[in-house]
Amino acid sequence: MEKKLKVSYDKLAVHYAKDVDTKTFNAYYERPAMIKAIDTIKDLVVLDAGCGAGFYTEWLINNKAKEVFAIDFSEKMVEYTKNRVVDKAKVLLENLNEKLSFENNYFDLIISSLTLHYVRDLDFTLKELSRILKPNGKLIFSIHHPIMTYLYFSLENYFEDILLEDVINKVPVYFYHRSFDTISNSLYNNNFLIERIIEPKPIYKFKEEDEKNYKKLNKKPHFIIFKTIKRAF
Repeated sequence: MEKKLKVSYDKLAVHYAKDVDTKTFNAYYERPAMIKAIDTIKDLVVLDAGCGAGFYTEWLINNKAKEVFAIDFSEKMVEYTKNRVVDKAKVLLENLNEKLSFENNYFDLIISSLTLHYVRDLDFTLKELSRILKPNGKLIFSIHHPIMTYLYFSLENYFEDILLEDVINKVPVYFYHRSFDTISNSLYNNNFLIERIIEPKPIYKFKEEDEKNYKKLNKKPHFIIFKTIKRAF
């Protein structure tokens, strides 16, 4: 399944590079809330975990992060991000399903935009992110809202972790539905405390582009953002 997902995102890389900056669900829904949650990054060492085509990587650079790293498991996404930021960030081919190459306690902040619902073993991935994050460092990530996946895919059992298939630009993609209980337990078990949970609503610009989905998103959540902090012992 991981190989299939990699093939899918290599195919989608051109689409992401072309459209992700202005795509309504990204630009006018997830991103404003995510950026507000991230807040000040000046002088921080930051990792963009699942960088895609590099929007957040560039944003981190432009907002004065001390040092920026970006990782993705798609060679094409890594290539697009490198082209976008040139030598202003270290962009690496890394897989969040595997042990990461970074030292323990290296980062002040890790962000991950709409990526962690793709990982095979959330506990393993969060353990790795915890390992490379400094005590009191923050992990801020957005994922599919569990209520959305439960309703949209008409799941029989909300509490069952299940692999789902969707289609983006005629390309199949695969991701996991996980309950709030699963997510919160994985965070707690890997030394993360939840500071805030954010259920974003679209900004008005979304309505100008897509009024139908604007109304839907003001009634039903699609994404959710977790702002967490690594416990210091």
